[in-house]
Amino acid sequence: SEGGWPKDVDHLEIEQTMRFLKKTEKDEEYIRTIKGLGESLEHMIRQNNAIDIYEEYFTGDAVDHSGEAPSAKTLTVFRDPNSLKRTATCISWNPDGGKKVAVS
Repeated sequence: SEGGWPKDVDHLEIEQTMRFLKKTEKDEEYIRTIKGLGESLEHMIRQNNAIDIYEEYFTGDAVDHSGEAPSAKTLTVFRDPNSLKRTATCISWNPDGGKKVAVS
C-alpha cells in the first residue's frame, strides 16, 4: 500500500492513520527499538562533538593539487557471466584491505 501503511489502513483517512500510529507507539517492541536508536544516535553525536572541527590536524605545507588535471586508472575489468545485460547499482568494498568487493 501507499507509503508502507498496512493494507487495512487507508493512508488518506486521518482517523485510521492516527489510530494505527497510537497503537504502534504503545507496542513494546517499538518502544524498545526507539530507545535503542536513541542510544545509538547519542553515541554518534558524542563522537561528533569530540572532534574539534576548527583544529588543524595536518600541519605543515599544504600541497596545492588544483593545477593538476583529474585522472583515473583502470586496474581490473569485471565481466558479468550472465547472458542477460545487467547494470551494477551498488558496490561495497570489504574493509579488510580492499581485497574483496561485492556488487549488486
